[in-house]
Amino acid sequence: MKKPSFLASIGIVLIVITFLGTSILYYDVAPQIPIVIATIFVACYGLAIGYKWKELESAMAKGIAQGIPSILILCLIGILIGVWVLNGTVPTITYYGLHTLSAEFFLMSAVIICAIVSVVCGSSWSAIGTIGVSLMGVAFGLGISPAMTAGAIVCGAIFGDKISPLSDTTNLASATAKVNIFDHIKHMLWTTIPSFLLTLAAFTVIGLLMDKGRADSSQINTLIRVLNDEFMITPVTLLSPLLIIILAFKRVSPIPAMVIGLITAILTTFYTVPNVGIGTIMSTAHNGYTANTGVEAIDSLLSLGGLSSTLFGVSLILIALAFGGMIQHIGIARSIIEGIQNILKSRGNVIASTVVSCLGINLTVGEQYLSILLPGQLFETAYQKVKLHPKNLSRTLEDAGTIIHPIVPWGVTGAFIMSTLNIGMEYAPFVFISMINPIIAIIYGYTGIGLTPLQEEEKETKEESIEVTRQALEG
Repeated sequence: MKKPSFLASIGIVLIVITFLGTSILYYDVAPQIPIVIATIFVACYGLAIGYKWKELESAMAKGIAQGIPSILILCLIGILIGVWVLNGTVPTITYYGLHTLSAEFFLMSAVIICAIVSVVCGSSWSAIGTIGVSLMGVAFGLGISPAMTAGAIVCGAIFGDKISPLSDTTNLASATAKVNIFDHIKHMLWTTIPSFLLTLAAFTVIGLLMDKGRADSSQINTLIRVLNDEFMITPVTLLSPLLIIILAFKRVSPIPAMVIGLITAILTTFYTVPNVGIGTIMSTAHNGYTANTGVEAIDSLLSLGGLSSTLFGVSLILIALAFGGMIQHIGIARSIIEGIQNILKSRGNVIASTVVSCLGINLTVGEQYLSILLPGQLFETAYQKVKLHPKNLSRTLEDAGTIIHPIVPWGVTGAFIMSTLNIGMEYAPFVFISMINPIIAIIYGYTGIGLTPLQEEEKETKEESIEVTRQALEG
């Protein structure tokens, strides 16, 4: 068995990204089969350089195991959405939204609303899976593009997730770079606030320039009437999503919080749906809610959720994680990052290389945790050499690792967004914050804006800490 060379690793990554991109974007096929083919290609390379099939198989199983919690959350959210339509939660939020949100400022409002929810619960998934689903319904009533709406929802959810001390990825980035979580968040504001403001400006302009004729008042009135006729519109239905948000704020793990929210939603159903039976609830939880209002467009809008609706996302996550586990085991990503170490002689190059590495891992592996961990471990000494404080590293890991991840079609979060919001990858061009943030990070790197230098005494302490860790590992 031999370590993959830098050039071979670069070649494999370029082939994989080109193949996946062409298959998904040009031929418009679902990501699963292209990833399976890419996995076979990389497995053949691994076998050629001396890896045993059992090793590769074990690596894929390990990769899948890391994603089991995400798969369970996705399944629970699918079940929840089905029950939320049945008991009136989604219709109630949609009803109130149609009465309070204007078409011109809807997209901007969606960004802000999802950002607030995401900050409170510390999870972009929770924001997308709760208020995001209802905002898609409001957008339908206002005649606004589903792709734009999904983009706005994701932008707000990402921003809130990044500046929340409750976020798992925010804590992971700070821990990887050995930085205090609140110092990390404060330092992140240098890049996230400008990115957020530019995103808000973009959606505001889009809203103001949007064809006002699309927001047909008769369509809005029809939707409001149907919601009133088919569902009980009451604040009682909001107990379940509010409880999930409160539990997340209290740092209850996502799966128990979702289960409690689901139980609450089921109990609420007995109040809001006359003569509902256990069989109907269980069937809706599995197959989703099927609307029969007689209005085709509204039936399409309200036929949502169910465990079966998540199977696309689950299969994509399983395949992508297996692929990522094998890529990581063979050492392709590590080989590339180690190969560019010799160009890391300036602060700008160090930050730009971190951005590119995080992006490359996202595109090849589709895994946001690895896009934080691996560059964080390998670039630590590079930041010391150019006298940059570790919080510059932790910030850059987020600027390019987790923020880019939601627009990767074969990534875990991308699969979650498509399954939950019932949309294809057409939302990706409207996730402006994911494109703006890495650019700002690189600009700061070369201009020195927002960079914190490493004081000499801090550098010595850091070097001593690394030496102690190295000796402990060797011993």
